[in-house]
Amino acid sequence: MTQVVIIGAGGHGREVAEILGHQAQAGADVQVVGFIDENQSLHGHMVDGLPVLGDWSWFDEVDRTAVAVICAVGLPQVCRRLVEKARARGLSFVNAISPLAHVSPAAKLGWGIVVFPWVIVSTGVCLGSYCILNVGVTVSHDTQVGKYSNINPGVHLAGDTSIGEGCYVGMGTNVIQRRSIGSWTVIGTGAAVVHDIPANVTAVGVPARVIKTRKEGWHER
Repeated sequence: MTQVVIIGAGGHGREVAEILGHQAQAGADVQVVGFIDENQSLHGHMVDGLPVLGDWSWFDEVDRTAVAVICAVGLPQVCRRLVEKARARGLSFVNAISPLAHVSPAAKLGWGIVVFPWVIVSTGVCLGSYCILNVGVTVSHDTQVGKYSNINPGVHLAGDTSIGEGCYVGMGTNVIQRRSIGSWTVIGTGAAVVHDIPANVTAVGVPARVIKTRKEGWHER
């Protein structure tokens, strides 16, 4: 049985714990041990029936080959930082995929992915590691979602679209077929992406238009 520690004990972490619990009920060989969190005020407390075990130092006292982790923090740049800390400690990652989601057997999945209930992932889709597909997201054929990206509830990605690394796509956004969103870009809630959107920008509206540009590498700070 895979013992899983969730990185992040906030609301998103609690949701990920539920998904993993549903997987176990459906027959998956996983068991959630608890959370780790950098917020010391949470240490020693119970969150939805699971303990907050401590911070990263907790892993120094256990056999790291005996546990796996998943990052449950929605902000892509923070997720990246936490994933890199976990990888530096030699920790392995699991996927949390709701039994209430449909994931095509012809889709390709990385590691550390979270797929919420009522998500549809169609044939030929490629999901990069550590990405999040929130409730009710649809990803049509041959679409690519980059690692660390957070696709928020109710987003619809049409076929042959490309979402770059570290994107944050706001709730209810629609992306039409064969369009691309560059890496580390933010798309505002309810946007309609009908033209390609470059990297390192914020775009909002119907149709989506760029309202802010960031320096390349801003997310690495």
